[in-house]
Amino acid sequence: MRLFFILLLIFLAVLALVGFVFTEIMFKISYRAYQIEKYSPMKHFCDYGNKYKREIVHFQSGENRLQGYIFGEPEKAKALIVFSHGIWSGPEEYLTIITWFLDRNYAVFAYDYTAYNGSEGKRANGLLQSPLDQCAALDFIESYDKVKHLKKVTLGHSWGAYATTAGLRFDHDIVAACAMSGFNDPVKISVETAKMMLGPFGELNRPWIWLINRVRFGKYHRMLAVDGINHAGIPVLLTHGRGDDFIRYDISSIVSAREQITNPNLEIYTVEEEGRFGHTDFFLSLDASKYMSSINKEFEELKKKYKKGNVPEEVRKEFFEKVDKERANAPAEEFFEVIDDFFTRALEES
Repeated sequence: MRLFFILLLIFLAVLALVGFVFTEIMFKISYRAYQIEKYSPMKHFCDYGNKYKREIVHFQSGENRLQGYIFGEPEKAKALIVFSHGIWSGPEEYLTIITWFLDRNYAVFAYDYTAYNGSEGKRANGLLQSPLDQCAALDFIESYDKVKHLKKVTLGHSWGAYATTAGLRFDHDIVAACAMSGFNDPVKISVETAKMMLGPFGELNRPWIWLINRVRFGKYHRMLAVDGINHAGIPVLLTHGRGDDFIRYDISSIVSAREQITNPNLEIYTVEEEGRFGHTDFFLSLDASKYMSSINKEFEELKKKYKKGNVPEEVRKEFFEKVDKERANAPAEEFFEVIDDFFTRALEES
């Protein structure tokens, strides 16, 4: 019997060690420094010519200097949208959204997270980094002469949607917040990701994920989106695609935790249209979504021709130069009109 318990303890110790090592590897890969691809089907700022104005600015978040972008003409704008991007991306990959609102007389402030694109940092540290960086961004614009006079609303996608909601705990002067495809709990979504790779064994990573967040983020290690929403009490719009297989609608999304929300100013808009109800395609028109999907499938086939899928830069450039970027990035007008209407009502009542 004693031998059995010794073997059991050894087995459990090995399991714990494997869980810790896997979690460390997952964090290092997921939150590494990131640069967006130079060539892609997305429209980048240079593709718009001189149609829109953009000022590059810098501000401090902890020990790192982050890069931000003021789009549009703040002196003429009706409000300022503070936009937070998703993981493994940057503002350049959300210009379909940003320019849509510029055309409706908003100014937009977007920024790169710690260790992303033009911002400093060796790594992004973890999911809790996004609301901390958003807080630093809001501190900056509240003191920046060109935009500090404007009423502010926040808008974010995925990791950025978590920032726009969890970040409401920091008591900035925000009129309203809209979260697109956001998750509620950084630990829960990390465990869900681990389960996708390890099956039920992914649950073993939960204590290590919690511990790493506790060590890296200290008193901020337990920031939930619903807590920020309830704390602020301002109008909040949650949008999510019913078919999202990355942040699943009924499992890890903010929407799935709606019963915990006591804020009476909550609104929910669910995208139900098949073909554009996933994690990233719902802000494109149905035709654009289908076209973008075909491009991505074609590019995946191209990657199979090269070792480890590393397509040479010149080949990548040639491939994406053939893409009709206007068609691929056509916005979902009805979807953005819902957000615009939500912001407009909140601004009028503020």
